[in-house]
Amino acid sequence: MDHVWQAVAFPLTLTSLMYAGSLFLKFLLLFGSWREHMYSGGGLSFDSCKYATQRFVAWFSAMSRNVLAWRNYIVAPLTEELVFRACMIPLLLCGGFKPYGVILICPIFFSLAHLNHFMEIYAKQNYRIKKAVMVIGLQLGYTVVFGSYASFLFIRTGHLIAPLVAHICCNFMGLPVLFSKRSGLVSIAFILGLLGFLWLLFPMTTPDFYNDRVDNCSCWQGYCSWSVRHSSSMYM
Repeated sequence: MDHVWQAVAFPLTLTSLMYAGSLFLKFLLLFGSWREHMYSGGGLSFDSCKYATQRFVAWFSAMSRNVLAWRNYIVAPLTEELVFRACMIPLLLCGGFKPYGVILICPIFFSLAHLNHFMEIYAKQNYRIKKAVMVIGLQLGYTVVFGSYASFLFIRTGHLIAPLVAHICCNFMGLPVLFSKRSGLVSIAFILGLLGFLWLLFPMTTPDFYNDRVDNCSCWQGYCSWSVRHSSSMYM
């Protein structure tokens, strides 16, 4: 529970920058719906606010009773982060792998663990095998990219909640929107978000924000830098 609010707020903000295009598109759709409602004579009244609140409550209630929602947004992120970050990464680090090597290796195992979706797509959704392979290939590529990011968050912060909230956010948002026929500003928003993400990636994952016990080292796990050797205390 150490530094919980930092472990939630900073990675969530950082991850949201990758979805700047998606969030801007959702804002445009919401604004368009609100404007149509105003032009149709609905206006902004207590009844319209009450109706919007009721719709949100109904949506949230339906989500809370949906087994797939619990799997995608709670169970899968928690179990996968426990296995592929909290358990696997410390073992690889103690086994002599360098942090950058772990960021590349760990996501491969994480990606292969999603191969079970092939049978789900091929058998249950009646996709042709070629299309199923293309869909799974895209999913595996995306999970490798996300797995690298989640591993980076865990290695930098030493906090399980950091990759966990990023995992929940990515599962909820899906693939980032790069462009939209509705507005070219969506692409601009995505590019600005990407630049902001790259600019803040290291500053917002500084180990001191998440752990007081760094022992005058620049990383929580006993490395004195990202590119050099283990501290002897790791084997004591």
